[in-house]
Amino acid sequence: MKNHCSIWCPASVSNLNVGFDALGFCLSDVFDVMHFKRVDKPGIYLGALTGYSVPDKASENIACVAAQSLLNKYNRTDIGIEISIDKRIKPGSGVGSSAASAAGAVIGVKTLLEADFSDQELLESALDGEQIASGSRHADNIAPALFGKICLIVTQESHRIVPLPTNLDLHYVVAHQQIEIKTSESRGALPNEISLKTAVKQWSSLAGFTAALLTDNLELMQHCAKDYVAEPVRKASIPHFESLQQTALSSGAFIFGISGSGPSVFALCEGQTTAAKVATSLNRLLLEQPIAFKIYSGEIHQQGAHEIL
Repeated sequence: MKNHCSIWCPASVSNLNVGFDALGFCLSDVFDVMHFKRVDKPGIYLGALTGYSVPDKASENIACVAAQSLLNKYNRTDIGIEISIDKRIKPGSGVGSSAASAAGAVIGVKTLLEADFSDQELLESALDGEQIASGSRHADNIAPALFGKICLIVTQESHRIVPLPTNLDLHYVVAHQQIEIKTSESRGALPNEISLKTAVKQWSSLAGFTAALLTDNLELMQHCAKDYVAEPVRKASIPHFESLQQTALSSGAFIFGISGSGPSVFALCEGQTTAAKVATSLNRLLLEQPIAFKIYSGEIHQQGAHEIL
């Protein structure tokens, strides 16, 4: 058992247009850092909090709730852990800030204890933390933050995670206009029911998108990446959405959409050169607007949350 460790906790993009609550991928250049150390008093405690503001009560803090959930699965009651959080992912940004906290927490507890928790145990405890932020147990940000790659989340009685490997040279660009959209409020704006026609289009497109990744079929992936459910409702809350979309696609992106519930938007590109061109074009457009913003770009991270030295 270790006395201390530090964990890299990545941001993520969820939904990928066609996969509401069912698809997500891991970012490589946006992350939190969390530090864990053993303490004498049993339980989970908060240490230093830096960066963006997070709740300072353990019972209300996503990382603490997830960590306590996993610690409860351990067969000892005398373990005490203090968690310090350098919060670099802005809450409400649409790139899985809460999921990074929850995923980092369970990986930190596992690393500190040097315990052999299963992937399913890690996932379920991370979801206990995520539920505080969004009011529901959706894993489309949690899964890629935990396990990296592009993940398919099969949700029935419980969650099953299916990594989706591909040989496509996929690079992302994320544009984050720094306004806040709360996930719980954004989910509440979605329709409770959709027509059978819309449902058929959405689920057949999700199947096609998944097949495209597994067969490295870029044209099919582009054809299927349409959002018939969330984007029509959510895009009105995102400033300059249609201008950003047009700019990204005309600069070479083959997919553009809303990251999670927004306000961040994302583009997927084939190759680093195209991604750089898209990032430059979006940056130029947003510089003309009054809202502060950040642009992120990189390759999809293959590992997810992990220990750093």
